[in-house]
Amino acid sequence: MKLIKNIENLIQEESLAEKAKMLDLKALVFYQSEVPTSTDVIEVANYWKGGGYVWAGGTGLGIPLMWVNPETGKEEVLKDKQANGTYCSGYALQVGYIVAKNRGLIAGKTKAQLLKFMKEWYQSNPKTCVTAIVNLGIGKEYTLEEAQPGDLCQLWRTKGSGHNVIFLSYIKNGDKIIGINYRSTQKSTGGIGNNKEYFSDSGKGSVLRNKIFFARLNS
Repeated sequence: MKLIKNIENLIQEESLAEKAKMLDLKALVFYQSEVPTSTDVIEVANYWKGGGYVWAGGTGLGIPLMWVNPETGKEEVLKDKQANGTYCSGYALQVGYIVAKNRGLIAGKTKAQLLKFMKEWYQSNPKTCVTAIVNLGIGKEYTLEEAQPGDLCQLWRTKGSGHNVIFLSYIKNGDKIIGINYRSTQKSTGGIGNNKEYFSDSGKGSVLRNKIFFARLNS
């Protein structure tokens, strides 16, 4: 009987594995209902993946960002998720906000302050997330050479497009930094995933070396 049961389990597992191949596992992994409790930026960034890249006037968020009203003690939605997928500014804000919340950095901040913070994050000023973090007093700005894994980053390209990302590491040619590895959401990764880009002066990419900005959340 044990042998038969083991065979049945094996058949069931293989059947599930085949079904899994037919599903969009990236979307399944992304839409987790729980919010990570880690205070580590990269751990939180890695909590989601895939889910599709959709940039069509929504918030870019994969989950709603919540705030506890001190008067009622109840959670309220500060900025809601968009119906489908994510885009870079929303995902980076999602990661940064949750980590800041888990570190206690937004404790005591008013609803008005947090809404202003989110508005600045999305604005098209060159530093976007860096401006938002510094102005709220929850982090500091750093240069390319000072960047560390987990820093929030805004980069701009030669043709005017930009990208809001989580910095992971440098790409170097000898001692020279020629690009960066990062995590964000983009078409090439089907939504949230790791990616890399090179600086325009490396001959391999289009990122402007003088238009890349970093912010690090306070510990």
